[in-house]
Amino acid sequence: MKKIVLITSMLIITISSSLMAKSGFGVDLTVPLGAGIGIFYEDGKQSQTLKPDGGFEFGVYLRPNYYFDLAVLSLGLALDLGYQRDVFAYKSDISKGNATFDSLSVGLMPKIDVLFLSIGVGAGVKFPLGGGSYSKENSGGEQRYSYSLKDLQNQYNNLYIPYLKATLDFLLLYNFTLGIYMSYDFPVMEYKDISPKVKLGGFDIGGQIGIRF
Repeated sequence: MKKIVLITSMLIITISSSLMAKSGFGVDLTVPLGAGIGIFYEDGKQSQTLKPDGGFEFGVYLRPNYYFDLAVLSLGLALDLGYQRDVFAYKSDISKGNATFDSLSVGLMPKIDVLFLSIGVGAGVKFPLGGGSYSKENSGGEQRYSYSLKDLQNQYNNLYIPYLKATLDFLLLYNFTLGIYMSYDFPVMEYKDISPKVKLGGFDIGGQIGIRF
């Protein structure tokens, strides 16, 4: 029994490691699916009125990369390019709701590949091109709005979202990947004409699926 387990484990490691992109150019197509937890700040401090809440978000990323083979592991540098639907959700004593943004994401994602694991830590900036807002009063009333890029420019100062991101992917057969990600959106975007000054930040966590070419 021990020999069977050992042989099976060695086969899995050998097959998985042979599928990893050890050196040269490549492209990853990745779809993250997860939860966005909004964090709102008033005059530089976390708001006690708008409390964190969660909402579903997703994206599609194309990551051109280049790997350097270092025998036991590979070092990679990838561009983090894609579309991201961000959700900054909140709840308060009288209502709950969210602000959503459809953004173009541009960043860098250095990676380390060891056997069938790929670990990435990167940073970049998301540029909202459109969005919306939703709120529901505890009494039952609802409001929903959609915003163009011009609407967002009229509503917010600093129309960009800097982020940090960490990923952990497992390489499966046929170059498919399955993993998890976490990211933090820095509170830079600020509502205009609101006192006290309110900024949007957030924490994202979820799973992702992809394929390597």
